[in-house]
Order: sequence, then C-alpha cells, then structure tokens
Amino acid sequence: MQKSTKTRTGNVSAKALGLLLLAGLVICIPFRLVQLFTNIEPNTGFFIENDWTVYCFYAVVVLFVIVLAVVAGSFGKIPASRPVLRRDKTLAICSFLFAVGIAYDVIFALAKVMRALTDGSLATGFFSVMFTDGMFAQLLQAICGMAACIYIVLVALSYVGEKATYCDYRFLAIMPLFWALFRMVSRFMTKISFTMVSELLLELLMLAFMLLFLMSFARVSAQVNQKGEMKKIVRYGMPAAFLALLIGITRLVCTVGGRADLLADGFQFSLADIGFGAFAVAYIFTHMRYGRPASEDDLLPNADAAEEKTETAQEGEKEEA
Repeated sequence: MQKSTKTRTGNVSAKALGLLLLAGLVICIPFRLVQLFTNIEPNTGFFIENDWTVYCFYAVVVLFVIVLAVVAGSFGKIPASRPVLRRDKTLAICSFLFAVGIAYDVIFALAKVMRALTDGSLATGFFSVMFTDGMFAQLLQAICGMAACIYIVLVALSYVGEKATYCDYRFLAIMPLFWALFRMVSRFMTKISFTMVSELLLELLMLAFMLLFLMSFARVSAQVNQKGEMKKIVRYGMPAAFLALLIGITRLVCTVGGRADLLADGFQFSLADIGFGAFAVAYIFTHMRYGRPASEDDLLPNADAAEEKTETAQEGEKEEA
C-alpha cells in the first residue's frame, strides 16, 4: 500500500460518476415510492395492477445500471489496483456505517434462525428446520457477517490513521464476499415469485453487482492477483451502490412513514443496504481522487504469469532433487 497523489483526471471522472449516480437516485427513488404507496399489495409485495408504470420503472432502473457500468468502465484513467494510504474521514465514517449495517443484518439473520428453531425444532427436528426455507444459508450468512463486520471495522480504523491494518488480514478480506454470497443464496431459496415481487428482483440484481464488487475489493485489499481489479471495482461498484441506495432509502421511508406493511414479508429495511451503498461510493471516489497512476498496474504480475512462474520454480526444484 503506497501513499497517493491527487490527480485532476480522477476528480473529473469522480464528479461525472457522482452526478450520474445522483441523477439516477433522484429519478428512481420518487418513482419507486409512488409505486410502493399506490400499486403494491401490503405484505405480499405483488403489484395490484401490471400497468405501464411497472415496466417503465424496470426499464429506467436497468437503463441507469447499464449506463453506470458502461460509463464507469470507459474512463481511461482508472487508478492502479492498490489500496490508498491516507487519512480519510468520509471513507472511515462510511466504513463504520457499513460495519454497523452488517451487524444489523447479522442480528436479523440470527433472530430468524432462532425463531425457526423455536417454532419447529421440537416437532420436526433440528436438521429438518435448518434445511428448510434457507435457514442454513441464513446461519452461514450470520457467521460470515460477524467476520465481515470485524474486517470492515479494520478498514475504517485504517482510514482514521494512515496504517494499512486491514491489508494484513487476507483471510478476513473474503468474509464480506461470503456474507453477500450466502445472503443471495437465502434469497434464491425464498418461496415467492422472482418476477412478480419487485423487492426480490431488485435485491437479487443488487446482490449480483455487490458480489462482483466485493470480489475485486478482496483482491485489492489482500493484494492477491489484483492487476486490473480497480477497474472492476468502479464498473461493478457504481451499479451496486445505486441499487443498494435505491432499495435502502425506499424501504427506510416506508418504515419511518409507518407503512412497512407495503414491503413484502421478509424484505424489511436493512441498514446494510444503505451502509454498503455509502461505503462503495466513498471507496471508489477516494481511490479515483487519490489513487496511484494506472501505469503502476503494468508492473503487477497477472495471475497466469504468476502461476507459470510457480510451476517453473517447482519443476526446477524437482530436477535439482
């Protein structure tokens, strides 16, 4: 992890992405709220009527997801795939928010597992309950979430000071990825329509981009096969942040407004969505503004070259033996 320098091109790219993200949220959040309050059945999450607004909303969301991914990936001056070493209050605060959000998600996941065990373990047995309705995936989600929470706290502490503490914990670096993975698995095991319940469809799309972002984030943080990963972080992180903030803010408004019943059962507000969105945006903007020159990525070995070098070394050792 090396000290960073501020680049003019990075500022321009970050500003353009920021404006595009803001435009998407300003358009889609009110659209989604009107849809939730006027065209969604309470508790079920089904549309009351499949009118033109349903298809229009999906089209606008997909449009902004594609545009964010394409625009983010088209910038020629993406920084090098190396963590930025500097004090950054914004990134530290957003990291703490993400950690609190994961802890919030862990509590809900554990509560759901315990409730299922209490209601059904005596009648059907422990293993029968755990392998029903995605309870085992929920348990793994909670376990990985605990480790992910610890790692994101280390990320936050690293940006409070100037020490790259979190880069030293390679195993923990993959925990946010596994937390999101098991969250997606539990959603796939939800026994409702994927196409009719918009909350589920939006969340699965968000989790897909979140997984891609967290995979590249883990590689850059652990500094393992990280060549070219920063471009993937920007390309997948912006759509993931857009969807996470869209989902999180609309669910928050419904909950605070006393209409949580408008959300489908099991799709309550989660601080993890807003926390992730804030973290992804802060992480991307910090690296685009203060990251090392992209040319430094050329000095990093790619995975194939590293594997070939290892195999050559092993063959040499065998010949000597």
